[in-house]
Amino acid sequence: MRYAVFLALAFSGTGAYAANICQAGKLTCGTTMPTGGYCECTAHGTTEGGTVVPKPPPHRKVNATAGGCGAHPGTPGCG
Repeated sequence: MRYAVFLALAFSGTGAYAANICQAGKLTCGTTMPTGGYCECTAHGTTEGGTVVPKPPPHRKVNATAGGCGAHPGTPGCG
């Protein structure tokens, strides 16, 4: 029983670690798009397009939410 609980706890947070980061100008947001692909971040009514990276640049925190697929609606993962 303990082993099952341990496994459940260990794998319950993997979604957050599996997410990539969208680097869009001064905006940074989490995304599920593949590394190197197109992404968008939105903050304060502004949406900027960017590139997906595996982790944020040093000393940079997430400061926006994931945007739509705007200029690239055919990108895999956009619906």
